[in-house]
Amino acid sequence: MKDIAAYLDHIQYDGALAPTFDTLYQLHLHHTQFIPFENLSSFTGAEVRLDIPSLLEKFTVLKRGGFCYEQNTLFKYVLEQIGFSTIGLAARVRLNVPDDVVTPRSHMMLLVEADGEQWVADTGFGGMSLTVPIRFITNETQTTPHGQYRLIRANELYHLEANVKEEWKLLYTFDLTPHYPADYEVYNWYVSRHPGSHFVTNLVAARADKQGRHALSNTQYSFYPSGAEAERKQLFSVNGIKEVLENKFHIRTADVIGLDARLEELITGK
Repeated sequence: MKDIAAYLDHIQYDGALAPTFDTLYQLHLHHTQFIPFENLSSFTGAEVRLDIPSLLEKFTVLKRGGFCYEQNTLFKYVLEQIGFSTIGLAARVRLNVPDDVVTPRSHMMLLVEADGEQWVADTGFGGMSLTVPIRFITNETQTTPHGQYRLIRANELYHLEANVKEEWKLLYTFDLTPHYPADYEVYNWYVSRHPGSHFVTNLVAARADKQGRHALSNTQYSFYPSGAEAERKQLFSVNGIKEVLENKFHIRTADVIGLDARLEELITGK
């Protein structure tokens, strides 16, 4: 497990490395607090690589984050190095999508075995991401450090929902068809390269901490304190956006080629 030592150090995890639920829980929690969700690579036109050495370098050396394929590919690898049995799955995102619109299987998440049970693990769903795994069981409200979630079964599909202001919001749907690195490479190319992709045309970042959730959507920064109203701030300069990325999301921006130009375009609309 030498190659994950830098990862464990980066997420400040020094606990047990046995394939138990406690280990899974703590790794998931630490991962989501120390590795932000962000799309600076696709936003600036850089290649998004999914091989393990590239992901380890991006997260631990370059001090960056990534989106679902990057986050969950590395998390899956780390879990398997420890001895967990994992299955990669693919989901259709449904948050804020009209019922009559069919979305692609564009989101990666995991099913993990621990302590004789199966758990849904997902370190890469942005501002509504699970910060700890939830039990793979339907029709049961499960409380996490950052809100309540539940799984609903509809025929062969499972729906992940989150309780938002006392209303259940559908986040995504999935089935249990295993997916493999080759599948995610195809999805990743589309999401990170297609000119119409949300992750190519928009700036997105998210990170959870002990106080709540940080979110950035283009030029608007929001903080959602646990149990309190959201705080929002409009950003009007390149330096202002970069300062928020650095200080609120812990993303090192100095080495992101072309970022200043893309942020200028975002601000001016040109």
